Amino acid sequence: MPVEQTKQGSERVFVSNSELGINEEWFSIDFWQAQNAIKGTASGRGTVWFLNSPKGEFVLRRYRRGGLIAKLTQFKFLFLGFFKSRPYQELSLLEFMLSSGLPVPEPIAGRCQRMGLQYQAEIMTRLIPDADELFSCLLDKEETRKLDWKLIGKTIKRFHQAGVDHTDLNCHNIMIDKSAKVWLIDFDKCSKRPIASQWQEANLQRLKRSFEKEANKHPSFLFRQANWQSLLEGYHG
Repeated sequence: MPVEQTKQGSERVFVSNSELGINEEWFSIDFWQAQNAIKGTASGRGTVWFLNSPKGEFVLRRYRRGGLIAKLTQFKFLFLGFFKSRPYQELSLLEFMLSSGLPVPEPIAGRCQRMGLQYQAEIMTRLIPDADELFSCLLDKEETRKLDWKLIGKTIKRFHQAGVDHTDLNCHNIMIDKSAKVWLIDFDKCSKRPIASQWQEANLQRLKRSFEKEANKHPSFLFRQANWQSLLEGYHG
């Protein structure tokens, strides 16, 4: 489980990798800017910074709300205890998956800052080298030809066999590296649970809807129903 480090009563830093000398500064954008270590940003279910430091390449993500409630408060969540906070829960799940041999990013650390009845938080993982989102691959004809859809299905099955419910499985959090290995990322609000066909099928249907949504938005998105059938063959094979 992540090791708790205390800065003060209202803040906790949880560490999964104790060899890096992590402290609260690691969650400060100013700290990384001063080192010219920020190499890019992105957004999705959080605000993301890609870091290139002497100690390695990392991804720092600030948790952000989705849906209508985000219009009221983007980055704050109801505080129910440090050990129920999003970074602690996600780091714990990542540690389990990594120890189970599943292809996930290495968990590094997380921070939870309490603000009365609310909190805001960040998580840091190691960057998966030479990897692109499946979404990006499907916008490139050459990369699309290289995709092994059966392997994607087999990889999702491995997570399901381990009882990992990825509640937001979509084409943005499936990564493909240069060796064609398939990875899953972004396990915010995900959990380990008893194996059941209902939630497993819900994961698959959410993924299918994400393909169809992007295909409707982007004429150059190269997803075809035959790809989905190949993915299912891999999953059920």
